[in-house]
Amino acid sequence: MEQRKKLLVILVLAVLIVIGSFYSFWQKKSTSEVVSSGEVQAKSVTLVEEKTIDIVVYISGAVNKPGVYKASQNARVFEIVTMAGGLTPEADEAKINMAQSVKDGMHIHVMDKVALPSNTVSGNTGTGKAGNKVNINTADKSQLDTLPGIGPAMAERIIEYRQTSGGFKDMDELKKVQGIGTSKFEKLKEKITI
Repeated sequence: MEQRKKLLVILVLAVLIVIGSFYSFWQKKSTSEVVSSGEVQAKSVTLVEEKTIDIVVYISGAVNKPGVYKASQNARVFEIVTMAGGLTPEADEAKINMAQSVKDGMHIHVMDKVALPSNTVSGNTGTGKAGNKVNINTADKSQLDTLPGIGPAMAERIIEYRQTSGGFKDMDELKKVQGIGTSKFEKLKEKITI
């Protein structure tokens, strides 16, 4: 009888150990699933937040509603123009790159079509050249490329600068374009106009 009690106690202990092991294993598994699920949710929230980060852009000039607008991080100029009510009839579409990526804090200035004065020489058709001088506010890439020391890459930088800053207010402002220092400007100043 004594031996039966011992066997019964051992059997009960063995069953409790097995049940305890299963319970412990189940708890660890469900905890790791919760952690994994939580990590996945946190990662997906982070991805959604990254996609919806807003940037702020200022648009001025020949648009119907100039002002400051919020846009998504991967917005293009045409989207900002649309937010600003579109271009006015006076806008010079050829002077703005609608496909350009927009950056936070960017200033987009849409230039007006320049009305030529009545005493303009007939050879000047508003193509960026005034007599022998190149107008840095209206010249296209090929016309800028004709200037001494200005290649295609530098011409692109000049066009990008005038689009983002609203055009050159004076000729000295050309020195603000990356790669144009005082010495290069001295070679250019007699060949350019605004």
